[in-house]
Amino acid sequence: MKDRRRRATRMALLLATVLGLGACKNDDTIPPTDPAAATAVDASAESFQQSLEGLWSTDHSEGDDAETLYAIAWQPDTGLRIARDGAWLDGKVEDVDLDNGTLALHLTSETGPSETVTLRKVADPAGNGFTLRITWGAGQTDDLGFVRRLTERDRSELAAAVEAAHAPPAPAECDTDASAGSVRAALVCGHEEFGALDAGMRRQFKELADRYPDGDRTVQAATRQLDACQTPACLRGAYAQWQAYFDENYDLGDVVDYQ
Repeated sequence: MKDRRRRATRMALLLATVLGLGACKNDDTIPPTDPAAATAVDASAESFQQSLEGLWSTDHSEGDDAETLYAIAWQPDTGLRIARDGAWLDGKVEDVDLDNGTLALHLTSETGPSETVTLRKVADPAGNGFTLRITWGAGQTDDLGFVRRLTERDRSELAAAVEAAHAPPAPAECDTDASAGSVRAALVCGHEEFGALDAGMRRQFKELADRYPDGDRTVQAATRQLDACQTPACLRGAYAQWQAYFDENYDLGDVVDYQ
């Protein structure tokens, strides 16, 4: 009985020792998080971005064009924004390397490939501040000299460039004689089918007015009926009816198949 108790006691002590060693190991391998240190790093990265603010210029021109101007601004709510000759560079900061004085900015584009550009602060040998070197994704570089700090007008123009980039594209110009605000105008300018029907009909309108004495009156009557339609079915039928009327009463070129 005593031997059994001694064995149980030794096993309990051994288990406690093993658990204690495991806890010590975990404490050594997972250092505690220091919120203050993380906050200091974030603040330093923000300060670095703020130090880039200003109007910058290349020291060379492209052909007959003037030097390229870069407007760089930083705001807590919007982050770093850069405009080149008034056009916003849609980018997001990926990394700030305080030791090497560099910032990686990932640019996105709808018309070309995305790329990561690097902005590097290059200290002036004479000790007069620094220049800014931009290295593009393909390796080209631009060396920028400081022009002046940003004015409120500069900031407003940069905000306008960002807003313009986010604005929906303007609708393409639509060549039609349809009355503004009519169903015909909306369908002709928004649907390929009705655009083709209208273009063909208007070519026949022109031929009709040029070749026949009563052509103008007929064109006016057809236009009024087309513009009066309130549904796609009505407009489609009106085109077909007038095409049939032209085929029966005039010698006009066949432009569109209405079937």
